[in-house]
Amino acid sequence: MRILIVGAGLVGFNLAEELSREGHDISIIDRDPKKISAIADSLDVLTVRGNACLPSVLIQAGIKNTEMVIAVTERDEVNTMVCFLAAKFNVPNRFARLKNMEFSRANQIFPPTELFIDQAINPGEIIIQTILKILKTPGVINATEFADGEILLREFDVPETAPLAGKKIEELSGVSAMDSFLVVAIVREGKLMLPKPEDTILAGDKIYTIVDKEFLPFLLPMLNKTVDEVQKIIIFGATPVSAHLARELEATTKDISIIEPSLEKANKAAEVLSRSVVHHGSGTDMKLFNEIGLADADFFLALSDDDEANILSALLAKKKGAKRTLVISHARDYMPILDSIGVDITINPRLITVSAILKNLRKGQVISVFKLMEDAEVMEILVDADSSIIGQNIAKLKFPASALIGAVLRQGEMRLPDEELVVEAGDTFILVVLPDAIDKIEKLFGRKRRFLPFR
Repeated sequence: MRILIVGAGLVGFNLAEELSREGHDISIIDRDPKKISAIADSLDVLTVRGNACLPSVLIQAGIKNTEMVIAVTERDEVNTMVCFLAAKFNVPNRFARLKNMEFSRANQIFPPTELFIDQAINPGEIIIQTILKILKTPGVINATEFADGEILLREFDVPETAPLAGKKIEELSGVSAMDSFLVVAIVREGKLMLPKPEDTILAGDKIYTIVDKEFLPFLLPMLNKTVDEVQKIIIFGATPVSAHLARELEATTKDISIIEPSLEKANKAAEVLSRSVVHHGSGTDMKLFNEIGLADADFFLALSDDDEANILSALLAKKKGAKRTLVISHARDYMPILDSIGVDITINPRLITVSAILKNLRKGQVISVFKLMEDAEVMEILVDADSSIIGQNIAKLKFPASALIGAVLRQGEMRLPDEELVVEAGDTFILVVLPDAIDKIEKLFGRKRRFLPFR
């Protein structure tokens, strides 16, 4: 597919890197010569320096032959204008990252489709929903749903006291006999691996589990997690995401405080919140930490737009007694080290945006895509009536070694993969896939080839 990406920031670079690796024909536009030069030096893609709001620049980037435009600059108005111009050039697929929540709220004045945008991705909305899920599940590090919320993907850390610690994957089959949960990935020392039956879960690991929605409360004791009500939350950074999150939390959380270094932003947040208390101060102000009772905080959420300030404030909050910390980090290089220095949970808006876009690029009946780390993703795939694997036993599928079946949803019921399971039309597969297996999976779940008979 010929794809034009507008915006060579972290998201644009990541998309260009991944999509070019998968064989797509990529061109990318940005006004910043350093960003364009960095991509030109490292990727085999067409790079154009210029203003993407100018038709001449779009033509230079090949928009007349483009099948998809993805606008991911830092400015909503540029992304919207690019999609409008793309529509004038008859580009059939137009995607835009829109950060302002006015475009995604229920009372929006214009839906994205009226702005010539086929798919609008709002990372802030996804971040809010992800944090709400994390707050509801003790010990969880990452969270998403598949099959309309019937199948959950949850990432947990494994403490030394967890009953699962020291167990082999094959030993969990007795517990998993109810088709309720499966460990689908293990992160050890920053590296992700797909577990084999003989692999052992170790204390200190992080594990990704596929779990039936109803079974989640029974999984928590296996990880030595107890359901504790979150009563006190402190947020660093009065961003639009923070304000919307605080407003959501006000209905369920007794004590919410927000710390904001900018007086203007602090006042703006205070105007839209009713029960939350907004403090003007820095994320390293120990006196302020003491005044607002940081030692009693169940969660410290560092959600500002400054990665370094987020990390430093979270580490100080942890030292002062906050039970758990969550950090928003945009930078790619910070992700592998944050866990090792004591940050409990990290959310990367870049991965969130890339996940939302990738689900529209995967071939076949791909319903959703969720990036686990830089080198893995979870795919939700529907088996349609023309699929080539219908009627085949799962054990006999030519399944790549760098992919794993996490669960199958059939008629609303979650089933774990076993040798007796025969693929049926309408099944939904949840798969964990490493990069080299993506194309093989798409072909495996593709449609049967049809040949015209000779006359």
